[in-house]
Amino acid sequence: MTRWWPVFALLLAGCGGASGAVPRAPHLRPEQLHDAATLSVADLGALARRPKGIIKQELTIAIHDVQSGKGFEGRGAVMVKPREALRMILLGPGGTTAMDVWIAGARFRVAIPAIDRVVRGDASTPREKMRGMPVDLLWRWLVDPFGGTPVAARRGLVADDGRVIDGDGLVAFLKRGPTSFEVRARHGATARGWFFERGRLVGVATGREIAIGDGLFPADVDYVGLDPRMTVEVRATGATVVPEVSPAVFADPDAR
Repeated sequence: MTRWWPVFALLLAGCGGASGAVPRAPHLRPEQLHDAATLSVADLGALARRPKGIIKQELTIAIHDVQSGKGFEGRGAVMVKPREALRMILLGPGGTTAMDVWIAGARFRVAIPAIDRVVRGDASTPREKMRGMPVDLLWRWLVDPFGGTPVAARRGLVADDGRVIDGDGLVAFLKRGPTSFEVRARHGATARGWFFERGRLVGVATGREIAIGDGLFPADVDYVGLDPRMTVEVRATGATVVPEVSPAVFADPDAR
């Protein structure tokens, strides 16, 4: 699991919280790549406890775009097909649709009916175009937690200075794509994630997980986005495994 480690070592060596605003990114010492706490790919897969089956979750969400100063709050529901797709519909005042989010693999569509705005994109979409839209967070945190290619993983805890120290938690370094990396940490019901693009820390998430079926699923999350600059607060009010849903739920809304 270590062939991408030189890239990670360089990437993480200078990364940390922006003037203390976010937790410092975890990093490993070379000797921590092959010791008693090191986890194999199989070990990581078992401990990650990624959920199975389609999940429906009711939630409230608050998004604040730091650059414009504008905010959004809504309540609604999200349907998640683990590792594949998501559909989230949020309602505003009066019960009208305030935001409709569809994500499938690398593609996404975000519609805001009140201002007649529809944004479509994929992994190559410039980050500036994604202002106010928590697509990264939804994909990495809800749809495909612990996804990508494991680079290194071990049992341990993340200290305030980013060191990975002995403990009963889990820390995983993941290559998400050609320019995308992630570090995930879990200790008890608390989960944290550091998201990187092209060598830069672009967001940090901290949340709480709950057991659903034989897996774990996010219940709450607080996200600080650095590029684009935003904050997101999600609070869940219930999550269930849905035995069967119409294929239309996860179909491209514009393909109908």
